[in-house]
Amino acid sequence: MTLRGNLLAVGATVSTALALFVFGFTEPFIVGWSLLAGAVALLAQLAFPEEPQSDAPHIVAELKRRPTEISRMSWALNTHTGLAGQQITKRVREILRHRLQRVGVDPDDPDHRDAAAALLGPDLWARLTGPRTTIVDIEHALDAIDRLAPDRTSPPPRSRS
Repeated sequence: MTLRGNLLAVGATVSTALALFVFGFTEPFIVGWSLLAGAVALLAQLAFPEEPQSDAPHIVAELKRRPTEISRMSWALNTHTGLAGQQITKRVREILRHRLQRVGVDPDDPDHRDAAAALLGPDLWARLTGPRTTIVDIEHALDAIDRLAPDRTSPPPRSRS
């Protein structure tokens, strides 16, 4: 609030009081309506934040255009806390499980824990199945998925039909 705005509010209060006094209203009525006029003048000075979308360009989206699974999973990464959400953790864990099973390692089998640790790094699988998976864990898991990717020159595995 500025000095000019405060003086305008006082002016509104006094001018309302004088106008009502000239028309012969009683003192309680004059005081009440004058204070209300002053309060409205003070509130009119408040700076309201602009709506964030007020100057954003309007982009018409096609009806067929839906959020992709990748964009939904990206919202599951909380950069403030460094934690990854359940949706992305589950998806990365299942892809990693599939890649490990392709090389004959079952990460949930206690007999294969050493082989999984050699391929993934120490305790990565435990962190992916634990309650507080971090974004760094997801990055390490994605690196492991890339390392375990099948060779592009080899033929794809035959499906079981």
